[in-house]
Amino acid sequence: MPVFENIQNLTLSFFLIACIPFISSYIYQYYDYERIDNIKDGHIEFNEDEIIIDYSRNYKYHELTDLQIGIIAYYGQRINLIYSNPNETKSLGIRNQLGISNKFEVLSFNFKLESETHLKELENTLFELVISGKLENIDSKKSIKLVSDRFKQNESYKNYVIKQILDKKIGCTEGLLLHGYKSDKEAKELRKKYCG
Repeated sequence: MPVFENIQNLTLSFFLIACIPFISSYIYQYYDYERIDNIKDGHIEFNEDEIIIDYSRNYKYHELTDLQIGIIAYYGQRINLIYSNPNETKSLGIRNQLGISNKFEVLSFNFKLESETHLKELENTLFELVISGKLENIDSKKSIKLVSDRFKQNESYKNYVIKQILDKKIGCTEGLLLHGYKSDKEAKELRKKYCG
């Protein structure tokens, strides 16, 4: 019968046509950005002695009682990476959060990281702020959390943690864990040397 002879070619054609939207949406997701309504409203600058917000409001580092930074992603970084699931998108870089407080006010807002270089510059700035001791009114544990993991093996970081242990600003065990050590023997030596 002629109808059944062509049925295989006909179903193959329908199947291929039906797969086109699925395949194109799967490919498109790798070039799609997250959908967040946003308005660029403001400016943040970290300089030598203060944080400047909107070019006019200055917050001196030594007056801050809390500084919290939550970094989610920079612009264009792939997010929602789920193994074998087509849900990944690129970030707009605006879900990062900054919280500042002093004796008089508490501020919290989102900020945009433009690129990976921008992220690394922010991490470098925070590292320098913590190590230099400019965040003197912020709890040592909180200020150490501002330091990126890529600086944790740096000698300046380790010396800063030891200084905090010696000044009794953080506990010995917690400080040694933050300092990092390679073996139990090294941990015992550090404990003996810096903790009494």
